[in-house]
Amino acid sequence: MERHDRGPSAVAWCVAFISLLLPWVAAVLGLAGLWQLTHGDRAGWWYLAAGGLLLIADVLIDFVWAHPSVLATDQPDLNRRGDQLVGMIVMVEEAIEHGRGRVRVGDTLWNAEGPDLPAGAEARVASARGTLLCVEKL
Repeated sequence: MERHDRGPSAVAWCVAFISLLLPWVAAVLGLAGLWQLTHGDRAGWWYLAAGGLLLIADVLIDFVWAHPSVLATDQPDLNRRGDQLVGMIVMVEEAIEHGRGRVRVGDTLWNAEGPDLPAGAEARVASARGTLLCVEKL
């Protein structure tokens, strides 16, 4: 059977699993090294070094794994509703006076800022800052 969802490969799952285990193995090696050093065995330094190297390897795997190019998406505005509205023509619901007012987008009222416009005028969304739409006169 063929997979069509293009999900993570088996190698990706193995690397993720290893990355979850590395800190634990490093902690065990570090504790074993400390135990040996406190009991006079100089070989404990090797265990401490191995634990440190495993922690460094884990951090490197995580940085490579979470690199921004890996997390790139074809829908950058997916959860940013205000940015999805840029360029849309909206109706001024409450007059924009002294730079502030409200506009209607579908069945929702949004706070807006821009040039003074009377209620009922149309405006274009120029940009968005969170839930505030910056509009411009048409």
